[in-house]
This record gives sequence, C-alpha cells and structure tokens, in this order.
Amino acid sequence: MKESELIRKLHNGDKEAAGLIIERYYADIYRFCLYMVQSEEDAYDITQESFLKFIKYGTSYHHQNLKGYLLMIARNLCFDYFRDKKVTETSVGWEELDKIPKLGNQIKETEDIIYLQNLLKALSPDIREVVVLRMYEEMKFKDIAGMMGCSVSTAKSRFRLGISQLKRMMEGCDDGR
Repeated sequence: MKESELIRKLHNGDKEAAGLIIERYYADIYRFCLYMVQSEEDAYDITQESFLKFIKYGTSYHHQNLKGYLLMIARNLCFDYFRDKKVTETSVGWEELDKIPKLGNQIKETEDIIYLQNLLKALSPDIREVVVLRMYEEMKFKDIAGMMGCSVSTAKSRFRLGISQLKRMMEGCDDGR
C-alpha cells in the first residue's frame, strides 16, 4: 500500500493503517534512536514514544516524506533525552556484548559494532546525527538539512567534519583500532 493511501486511511481513523505504518518504519526509527542514544532500552522507549506522538497527531500530518517526518519526531525526542538525562559519555565494554544483537559467531563484526559505537559517541550530537542519517538511513543532504533546520551546506559541512573526526580517531589508535 502506498504511503499516501496509508495517510489517507489514518486521517479517516483507520487503526490498521497506523499499525502498517509502525510495521513499515519501526526498524528504521529504532536503529536511528539506538545510534543516537547508544542504549537499547532508551532507544526502545524513544521509538515507542515517537510512534505514539505520530499516532496522536497523525491526523494533522501533511508532509511528503513519512519516514523523514518520523525521524524528525525521533530526533526531537532524542534531544529531549539528552537534555533531560544529561547523559554522560561512557565506553561500551565487553560486558555490553549481551546488549548487542547476536551476529552468530562473528566476533569480528561485534567488535566492529562496539568500536563504531564508541567512535560515534565521541562526536557532538549534531555531527553524529548527520553522519547517522546519511550513512545508516541513506538520507539526502537536502532532507537532513530540512529535518535539522539548517542549510544544505551546513549539513554537508557537519558530515565532512564528522567523517574527518572519525578518520582522525581511527588513525590515532595504535593497531588501527
């Protein structure tokens, strides 16, 4: 079913349409929240709250890009999380392995995920957000800029700065890690 048809049904009070929207976009919104807040439990809560807000105010939705709109709701809730919780930066250690989705016996992939999470934590929230939206959500800079309320050149600049910082951090480690 097309996105516009789902929205029309949602506007008409069809609860099944809301379920289909959640089913279609849940994984993307959760993944974004997880990369932003670095906590599965908090990412789950923020994802749930994002969809609750969307359903509550969904009848007033009139945008072109539903995924972008849902990501914007999640983004705002992530920033509320940082503001409210005053999250402290900590490293993910081996004891956190159980919280990462099982990837079979591929320890190398798990180590890479932990390594990347720690690198992303070192970036400022604005820069981290652009990198995550561009690399993991594969959003266009125009859409990222609109979501963040900045110019396209600012979004591109933040992305380049983030990639540059990540490269420097990677080069600063002795064994490439």
